[in-house]
Amino acid sequence: MRTTWLLITLLITTPLTAAPLYIERFQSANPDAEALAKAADQVREHKDVKLRENLKVPPFHKEGPPLKEGETFCQGCHLPLPHTKKLRTRSFLNMHTRYIGCETCHFRPEDVKFDYRWLDYGSQKQATVENRFRTGRKIDNAQQLDGSRKIVPFLGAEPVIALPRAPFAEDIAKQWKEGNGDGRTKLKARLHAPLKKEGPACAACHTEQNPLLDLVALGANGEQAIAIRRHVIPQFFGRYKAEEDRLKIIDILQ
Repeated sequence: MRTTWLLITLLITTPLTAAPLYIERFQSANPDAEALAKAADQVREHKDVKLRENLKVPPFHKEGPPLKEGETFCQGCHLPLPHTKKLRTRSFLNMHTRYIGCETCHFRPEDVKFDYRWLDYGSQKQATVENRFRTGRKIDNAQQLDGSRKIVPFLGAEPVIALPRAPFAEDIAKQWKEGNGDGRTKLKARLHAPLKKEGPACAACHTEQNPLLDLVALGANGEQAIAIRRHVIPQFFGRYKAEEDRLKIIDILQ
């Protein structure tokens, strides 16, 4: 009897650890016919990609720290440099993957407000806040950021994202490996159901008006925060929206 009461007491007083919000949304996802049809096309066209070693042409043609496969949960399927389609912006977007988690841009549920913090993917814990921002013409951020720490959404004290090498990630990898065409289609559609295909515009962060990221809270000093919010390249992209518009490098200097 005492053992029974002890178990009941433990169940009542011990808080249950909730799954990260992304995993909860994945588990409740019910993709519609359109999403499943699109996923089926993508599964049929899917080809495994093997990264070449010793890549010498990372973003901006500078040799930085080596790229890693499986660095994040999303990279279990996607390339470390995932942006390939938009010729105009892909190099700049891929540069951001060194220090911005995929979910920061693509997991933005409208019913929840996140905080954004540094996550250490090695320990899978929140990283200590320190100045990880480098500004100035003589600074090469590609050399400063190795991808082991990224800015990701948090809810309370915990990241809301799925983590690589966690049981959920291992289970998803197993389902994909063992699944047939229909199983892979449903899995892909559910994984992407909580996500937005398009990330926010550059001006969502590079702006003085209610930016998505609190740069000072993330470790930037006042001067660095202003330099990032007023960065000329996002302003440059903001002036050219139609695909037929032609960009001129000299416009960056305006």
